[in-house]
Amino acid sequence: MEGRWGRTFEAWEMTGPGRPFRTSYGFNGWLFCCDFDASLPARTRWGSDGIPGIRVSTLRGKANIPVLLDSTMPYSHPRELFPLPPRRGGSNGPGMGPFCMDRHSEHVNGLFLDWSVRKIGIKELWTLKWHLQFDTANAWTKAGGALPEDWPHWMRGFKDY
Repeated sequence: MEGRWGRTFEAWEMTGPGRPFRTSYGFNGWLFCCDFDASLPARTRWGSDGIPGIRVSTLRGKANIPVLLDSTMPYSHPRELFPLPPRRGGSNGPGMGPFCMDRHSEHVNGLFLDWSVRKIGIKELWTLKWHLQFDTANAWTKAGGALPEDWPHWMRGFKDY
């Protein structure tokens, strides 16, 4: 892909290949590969036409599975213990960074697999079910023991989840 990454209030832009376009949303990369749940038998991860994918109709907890969110990049594959974004403007690195920005007063907007749309608290990102093995009670959640002082300075005053 040719183009440039975005920031908190700047859309990312793809200039090639193909027609240029700009947007400020990115998708949960885990949903668009068969790795969303590698523990399932292959027949449930592959469509009848043999193209890799997942059968979203069989997934549970769709209201907690993010599909599309405010982002500085086209997509990302969040994991629980990737480094935290060090600055307020999101990051263009792997993991939660592209989605972790203070775009809407300590929140980002997100579309979920049940097709609902809602505000997501910045620290709440670590409680969502990005892929089926994602630990929603990981070390960056209240359930996992995270304290406000554990977060980067710019996130310390945000609501804990």
